[in-house]
Amino acid sequence: MKRIVPFLLSLIMLLSLCACGGKPVEGDQDVQGERQIKENLTVTLSVEPTTLNPHAVGQLNAYIVNYCIYDTLLKKDADGNIVPNVAKEYEPIDDTHIRFHLRDDVMFSNGEKLTAEDVLYTIKCITEGSTTKSTYSAFDGENSYIEDEYTVVIALKKPFAAVYDFLTHSYSSIVCKSYYEAVGKDEYGINPVGSGPYTLGDWTSGSSIVLKRNDNYWGEKGASAMITLKFISEQSNRAMELETGGTDIALAISTMDASRIDSSDELELIKVPSYQVVFLGLNQTKDLTSDLRVRKALAYATDAATIENVVYGEFGSVADSPVAQGVPEYSSCTTYEYNIEKAKELLAEAGYPDGITLTGRVQNNADFEAISAMIPNMWEKAGINIEINVYDKATYSEKGKENGGTNITVSAQTATTGNAYQAIGTLFSTTSTSGVVNNRDEMVDSLISEAAKEYDFSARKEKYAKAEQYIIDNVLIIPIAFTSQIYGVSKNVVDFDASPANIPILTYTYAYEN
Repeated sequence: MKRIVPFLLSLIMLLSLCACGGKPVEGDQDVQGERQIKENLTVTLSVEPTTLNPHAVGQLNAYIVNYCIYDTLLKKDADGNIVPNVAKEYEPIDDTHIRFHLRDDVMFSNGEKLTAEDVLYTIKCITEGSTTKSTYSAFDGENSYIEDEYTVVIALKKPFAAVYDFLTHSYSSIVCKSYYEAVGKDEYGINPVGSGPYTLGDWTSGSSIVLKRNDNYWGEKGASAMITLKFISEQSNRAMELETGGTDIALAISTMDASRIDSSDELELIKVPSYQVVFLGLNQTKDLTSDLRVRKALAYATDAATIENVVYGEFGSVADSPVAQGVPEYSSCTTYEYNIEKAKELLAEAGYPDGITLTGRVQNNADFEAISAMIPNMWEKAGINIEINVYDKATYSEKGKENGGTNITVSAQTATTGNAYQAIGTLFSTTSTSGVVNNRDEMVDSLISEAAKEYDFSARKEKYAKAEQYIIDNVLIIPIAFTSQIYGVSKNVVDFDASPANIPILTYTYAYEN
């Protein structure tokens, strides 16, 4: 039976709904001895992590692995609440300083004790590293300091309401300072040392990563003795791997494969509203899309409702904001209706009565490619010609920077911490050169900054609403769909964490033998 749960209840209910008995485990055997627990939980990922250095990788699949290997100061519970982790207690000193009291029983996998030195070193790494510094731009690594062996004060450059959310992110995984300095960031990413519930057992490039349970972990031990994460890039092949019994869990299931999995007696289809927004990014630094009139014409020429219905159907809804509905600061925005005649009028007003020709790019993803196939036919009615080229991940990224990128990018943004700043703060920053939006309107920075520093939730939500509407009004993106995360699991799987961020925490998931 399909699991379709309203968002406000899904995070609470899904853990129990997905369980087949939900019994605790003792070693690798059900405590009541009724069924045998599999020694090895198998999960399929869409992409192989480029590194397991948490401060040098921005891939969701790497986050899944790193949450097993490392600890963070804070974490989120099943209800999405921020709770202590390595930091057993914490309190704000003022608007820009927070004191964290650490546990004194946390050990790294190399036998070294985790102390405030490691936490401070981690904060400095993420505020200086090329992958993370834009995300953690509000953090002040230079002026953060240690009070004693197990007490550290994290400083901020300005008030920043998302600080606690960001300290649950995989980027903020605590690394072992002495080992990191000894081996360097590249070696650390190949042979990581963390304090989490699992350690790296084996990494076969192009095939899989095997994690082994850390029996010296300070917290509740992992449910499975091993976790094998297979890399299968093709969505249909991931589904087939699940259907043939080659994996216990398949992530990022395509809408095209969902019904088949749902009809199986041996499998379970799990759907949870996500933190993801699928959109068309309009590059402000390219000719044509730098003109607001042209961008508005593209918005009027886009029938988002039809695209969403064809591509996502019951697994999505029409997007009306750059922030996903599941994010607390989401606000419904007034969007552009589908109006071909209005699109033609705006193009003529901009000086293009005979139409325009645009360039576009998309990463190889079945759903995104389906959107890319619909756009040219839709826009042709307004005199807009476009060729959207499909690329692998590496080439897609290169094309975003080559000659300033393309006019249009079919893309998505996932606020993995469930925070509005992560949804829009980096993507729409005037410092971004990703080629997706390349925003140069400083008003966007100002509106987001004002919202981000507001600690009162009601006031913050109101300020984010202004930023969201401004982004839509000025057509930095054309929102298409709020999507669901779709997972396929064997009915032998217990306590699967159906994450709205597509980053399931696998620590306490296990499966029974057939």
